[in-house]
Amino acid sequence: MISVSSISEFVYCPVKAFLNQTQKDNIQTREMIHGKLVREIRRGYEEITKQNMWSIKENIELEYIFSTIFEEVTPFIKKVSKKYSDKYEMDYSVLKDICNDLEDDLKLESQFLSLKVKKILNTTSKRGNEIAEMFFPQSLLEFPLKNEELNLRGKIDKIEVVNGVYYPVEVKTGMPPSKGVWLADALQIAAYVVLMDYELNKEVLVGFVDYIKICERRPVVVNSILHNKLFGVLDDMLTMFEKQEIPEFKLNKNKCEKCEYMDICEYYG
Repeated sequence: MISVSSISEFVYCPVKAFLNQTQKDNIQTREMIHGKLVREIRRGYEEITKQNMWSIKENIELEYIFSTIFEEVTPFIKKVSKKYSDKYEMDYSVLKDICNDLEDDLKLESQFLSLKVKKILNTTSKRGNEIAEMFFPQSLLEFPLKNEELNLRGKIDKIEVVNGVYYPVEVKTGMPPSKGVWLADALQIAAYVVLMDYELNKEVLVGFVDYIKICERRPVVVNSILHNKLFGVLDDMLTMFEKQEIPEFKLNKNKCEKCEYMDICEYYG
Protein backbone atom coordinates (compact mmCIF):
# COMPACT_ATOMS: atom_id res chain seq x y z
CA MET A 1 0.00 0.00 0.00
CA ILE A 2 1.09 3.56 -0.63
CA SER A 3 2.01 5.49 2.48
CA VAL A 4 0.59 9.01 2.70
CA SER A 5 4.03 10.27 3.70
CA SER A 6 5.33 8.94 0.37
CA ILE A 7 3.02 11.31 -1.50
CA SER A 8 4.95 14.27 -0.16
CA GLU A 9 8.20 12.48 -0.97
CA PHE A 10 7.07 11.79 -4.55
CA VAL A 11 6.25 15.43 -5.21
CA TYR A 12 9.65 16.39 -3.79
CA CYS A 13 11.53 13.66 -5.69
CA PRO A 14 10.37 10.29 -7.11
CA VAL A 15 13.60 8.62 -5.96
CA LYS A 16 12.95 9.72 -2.40
CA ALA A 17 9.44 8.27 -2.54
CA PHE A 18 10.74 5.00 -3.95
CA LEU A 19 13.34 4.64 -1.19
CA ASN A 20 10.81 5.67 1.45
CA GLN A 21 8.31 3.06 0.33
CA THR A 22 10.67 0.17 -0.37
CA GLN A 23 13.52 0.60 2.12
CA LYS A 24 12.27 2.84 4.91
CA ASP A 25 12.34 0.08 7.55
CA ASN A 26 16.01 -0.57 6.76
CA ILE A 27 17.13 3.07 6.66
CA GLN A 28 17.74 5.33 9.64
CA THR A 29 19.48 8.49 8.45
CA ARG A 30 20.55 11.25 10.81
CA GLU A 31 17.85 13.56 9.46
CA MET A 32 15.13 10.95 9.97
CA ILE A 33 16.22 10.41 13.57
CA HIS A 34 16.30 14.17 14.15
CA GLY A 35 12.74 14.42 12.82
CA LYS A 36 11.53 11.68 15.17
CA LEU A 37 13.25 13.40 18.10
CA VAL A 38 11.64 16.77 17.37
CA ARG A 39 8.19 15.24 16.92
CA GLU A 40 8.39 13.28 20.17
CA ILE A 41 9.51 16.31 22.16
CA ARG A 42 6.80 18.43 20.53
CA ARG A 43 4.07 15.93 21.45
CA GLY A 44 5.32 15.72 25.01
CA TYR A 45 5.54 19.50 25.28
CA GLU A 46 1.90 19.85 24.28
CA GLU A 47 0.76 17.31 26.88
CA ILE A 48 2.88 18.90 29.63
CA THR A 49 1.67 22.40 28.75
CA LYS A 50 -1.96 21.29 28.72
CA GLN A 51 -1.69 19.59 32.12
CA ASN A 52 0.20 22.50 33.66
CA MET A 53 -2.39 24.96 32.39
CA TRP A 54 -5.08 23.10 34.32
CA SER A 55 -3.44 24.18 37.59
CA ILE A 56 -4.00 27.89 36.84
CA LYS A 57 -7.02 28.74 38.97
CA GLU A 58 -6.97 32.51 39.22
CA ASN A 59 -5.71 35.70 37.61
CA ILE A 60 -2.00 35.58 38.43
CA GLU A 61 1.08 37.47 37.25
CA LEU A 62 2.45 36.84 33.77
CA GLU A 63 5.79 35.54 35.07
CA TYR A 64 4.03 32.96 37.22
CA ILE A 65 1.82 31.85 34.32
CA PHE A 66 4.95 31.24 32.23
CA SER A 67 6.77 29.35 34.98
CA THR A 68 3.67 27.20 35.54
CA ILE A 69 3.24 26.40 31.85
CA PHE A 70 6.93 25.71 31.18
CA GLU A 71 7.51 23.65 34.33
CA GLU A 72 8.85 20.13 33.59
CA VAL A 73 9.59 20.93 29.94
CA THR A 74 13.37 21.14 30.33
CA PRO A 75 13.68 17.84 32.27
CA PHE A 76 11.45 16.17 29.67
CA ILE A 77 13.69 17.35 26.81
CA LYS A 78 16.75 16.01 28.61
CA LYS A 79 15.01 12.67 29.21
CA VAL A 80 14.08 12.24 25.54
CA SER A 81 17.53 13.40 24.46
CA LYS A 82 19.19 10.73 26.59
CA LYS A 83 16.88 8.06 25.18
CA TYR A 84 17.82 8.96 21.62
CA SER A 85 21.49 9.21 22.52
CA ASP A 86 21.43 5.68 23.95
CA LYS A 87 19.22 4.15 21.25
CA TYR A 88 20.79 5.63 18.14
CA GLU A 89 24.28 6.45 19.44
CA MET A 90 23.91 10.02 18.21
CA ASP A 91 26.78 12.48 18.54
CA TYR A 92 26.27 14.22 21.87
CA SER A 93 27.29 17.70 20.70
CA VAL A 94 24.92 17.54 17.72
CA LEU A 95 22.12 16.23 19.89
CA LYS A 96 22.74 18.94 22.48
CA ASP A 97 22.57 21.69 19.85
CA ILE A 98 19.28 20.33 18.49
CA CYS A 99 17.72 20.13 21.94
CA ASN A 100 18.99 23.57 22.98
CA ASP A 101 17.49 25.14 19.86
CA LEU A 102 14.25 23.28 20.41
CA GLU A 103 14.09 24.33 24.06
CA ASP A 104 14.59 27.98 23.03
CA ASP A 105 11.74 27.64 20.51
CA LEU A 106 9.42 26.06 23.07
CA LYS A 107 10.29 28.68 25.65
CA LEU A 108 9.35 31.43 23.19
CA GLU A 109 6.09 29.64 22.34
CA SER A 110 5.32 29.34 26.05
CA GLN A 111 5.88 33.06 26.50
CA PHE A 112 3.43 33.85 23.69
CA LEU A 113 0.97 31.36 25.15
CA SER A 114 1.32 32.95 28.59
CA LEU A 115 0.40 36.34 27.15
CA LYS A 116 -2.75 34.86 25.61
CA VAL A 117 -3.66 33.10 28.86
CA LYS A 118 -3.14 36.33 30.81
CA LYS A 119 -5.43 38.20 28.41
CA ILE A 120 -8.16 35.57 28.81
CA LEU A 121 -7.82 35.64 32.61
CA ASN A 122 -8.12 39.44 32.58
CA THR A 123 -11.26 39.51 30.45
CA THR A 124 -13.16 36.35 31.39
CA SER A 125 -13.93 34.17 34.36
CA LYS A 126 -12.45 31.07 32.75
CA ARG A 127 -10.23 28.79 34.77
CA GLY A 128 -7.16 26.91 33.66
CA ASN A 129 -8.94 23.75 32.50
CA GLU A 130 -11.34 25.78 30.36
CA ILE A 131 -8.49 27.79 28.84
CA ALA A 132 -6.57 24.59 28.12
CA GLU A 133 -9.54 23.30 26.11
CA MET A 134 -9.45 26.49 24.01
CA PHE A 135 -5.81 25.96 23.02
CA PHE A 136 -5.76 22.16 23.03
CA PRO A 137 -9.04 20.73 21.71
CA GLN A 138 -9.88 17.05 21.94
CA SER A 139 -7.55 15.22 19.58
CA LEU A 140 -6.71 11.83 18.13
CA LEU A 141 -2.92 11.58 17.96
CA GLU A 142 -1.01 9.55 15.37
CA PHE A 143 -4.27 7.98 14.25
CA PRO A 144 -3.87 5.14 11.70
CA LEU A 145 -6.07 5.18 8.59
CA LYS A 146 -6.23 3.03 5.47
CA ASN A 147 -8.30 2.30 2.37
CA GLU A 148 -7.78 -1.09 0.73
CA GLU A 149 -9.52 -0.03 -2.49
CA LEU A 150 -7.13 2.88 -2.98
CA ASN A 151 -4.10 0.96 -1.69
CA LEU A 152 -3.55 3.92 0.64
CA ARG A 153 -2.59 4.03 4.29
CA GLY A 154 -1.18 6.55 6.72
CA LYS A 155 -0.83 7.69 10.30
CA ILE A 156 -1.94 11.28 10.67
CA ASP A 157 -0.17 13.48 13.22
CA LYS A 158 -3.40 14.74 14.73
CA ILE A 159 -7.16 14.89 14.21
CA GLU A 160 -8.69 17.72 16.21
CA VAL A 161 -12.37 17.48 17.12
CA VAL A 162 -14.15 20.81 17.63
CA ASN A 163 -17.92 20.84 18.17
CA GLY A 164 -18.18 17.47 16.47
CA VAL A 165 -16.21 18.59 13.39
CA TYR A 166 -13.02 16.69 12.53
CA TYR A 167 -9.94 18.57 11.32
CA PRO A 168 -6.81 16.77 10.07
CA VAL A 169 -3.56 18.40 11.16
CA GLU A 170 -0.08 17.68 9.83
CA VAL A 171 3.01 18.92 11.68
CA LYS A 172 5.98 20.03 9.57
CA THR A 173 9.44 20.93 10.84
CA GLY A 174 10.64 22.66 7.67
CA MET A 175 10.12 26.24 6.54
CA PRO A 176 6.83 27.05 4.75
CA PRO A 177 6.45 29.07 1.55
CA SER A 178 5.89 32.81 1.89
CA LYS A 179 2.13 32.23 1.54
CA GLY A 180 -0.10 29.19 1.89
CA VAL A 181 1.38 25.69 2.09
CA TRP A 182 3.61 23.56 -0.10
CA LEU A 183 1.74 21.47 -2.68
CA ALA A 184 3.22 18.31 -1.16
CA ASP A 185 1.78 19.22 2.25
CA ALA A 186 -1.62 20.07 0.77
CA LEU A 187 -1.73 16.69 -1.01
CA GLN A 188 -1.00 14.91 2.27
CA ILE A 189 -3.93 16.70 3.91
CA ALA A 190 -6.14 15.78 0.94
CA ALA A 191 -5.10 12.13 1.25
CA TYR A 192 -6.00 12.06 4.95
CA VAL A 193 -9.35 13.69 4.15
CA VAL A 194 -10.09 10.84 1.71
CA LEU A 195 -9.11 8.27 4.34
CA MET A 196 -11.16 9.97 7.06
CA ASP A 197 -14.21 9.97 4.82
CA TYR A 198 -13.72 6.24 4.13
CA GLU A 199 -12.86 5.02 7.65
CA LEU A 200 -14.59 7.51 9.94
CA ASN A 201 -17.46 8.48 7.64
CA LYS A 202 -16.58 12.13 8.20
CA GLU A 203 -16.81 14.69 5.42
CA VAL A 204 -13.92 17.10 5.83
CA LEU A 205 -13.52 20.32 3.89
CA VAL A 206 -10.60 21.93 5.69
CA GLY A 207 -7.35 20.68 7.20
CA PHE A 208 -4.31 22.39 8.64
CA VAL A 209 -0.54 22.30 8.39
CA ASP A 210 1.38 23.36 11.50
CA TYR A 211 4.73 24.83 10.48
CA ILE A 212 6.34 24.64 13.88
CA LYS A 213 9.54 26.40 12.84
CA ILE A 214 7.62 29.67 12.63
CA CYS A 215 4.84 28.68 15.08
CA GLU A 216 2.14 29.13 12.46
CA ARG A 217 -0.88 27.09 11.41
CA ARG A 218 -2.03 27.39 7.81
CA PRO A 219 -5.32 26.10 6.38
CA VAL A 220 -5.79 23.77 3.43
CA VAL A 221 -9.15 23.86 1.65
CA VAL A 222 -9.77 20.41 0.19
CA ASN A 223 -11.65 21.06 -3.07
CA SER A 224 -12.13 19.19 -6.34
CA ILE A 225 -8.95 20.65 -7.84
CA LEU A 226 -6.83 19.32 -4.98
CA HIS A 227 -8.64 15.97 -5.15
CA ASN A 228 -7.84 15.63 -8.85
CA LYS A 229 -4.17 16.45 -8.25
CA LEU A 230 -4.05 13.86 -5.47
CA PHE A 231 -5.47 11.03 -7.57
CA GLY A 232 -3.16 11.95 -10.45
CA VAL A 233 -0.15 11.61 -8.14
CA LEU A 234 -1.48 8.34 -6.69
CA ASP A 235 -1.82 6.88 -10.20
CA ASP A 236 1.76 7.88 -11.04
CA MET A 237 3.02 6.35 -7.79
CA LEU A 238 1.17 3.08 -8.32
CA THR A 239 2.67 2.82 -11.79
CA MET A 240 6.15 3.43 -10.37
CA PHE A 241 5.81 0.76 -7.70
CA GLU A 242 4.16 -1.80 -9.96
CA LYS A 243 6.81 -1.44 -12.67
CA GLN A 244 9.60 -0.87 -10.12
CA GLU A 245 10.78 1.93 -12.37
CA ILE A 246 11.49 5.49 -11.31
CA PRO A 247 9.98 8.02 -13.77
CA GLU A 248 12.15 10.62 -15.46
CA PHE A 249 13.09 13.54 -13.26
CA LYS A 250 15.61 16.36 -13.06
CA LEU A 251 18.23 16.47 -10.36
CA ASN A 252 17.97 19.59 -8.23
CA LYS A 253 21.15 20.35 -6.34
CA ASN A 254 19.40 22.47 -3.71
CA LYS A 255 16.86 19.73 -3.02
CA CYS A 256 19.43 16.93 -3.08
CA GLU A 257 21.70 18.62 -0.54
CA LYS A 258 18.79 18.91 1.91
CA CYS A 259 17.55 15.34 1.40
CA GLU A 260 17.97 12.80 4.20
CA TYR A 261 18.62 10.09 1.58
CA MET A 262 21.52 11.99 0.00
CA ASP A 263 24.16 9.56 1.27
CA ILE A 264 22.44 6.48 -0.14
CA CYS A 265 20.94 7.88 -3.36
CA GLU A 266 22.57 6.36 -6.45
CA TYR A 267 21.50 9.35 -8.55
CA TYR A 268 23.16 11.99 -6.39
CA GLY A 269 26.82 12.66 -7.09
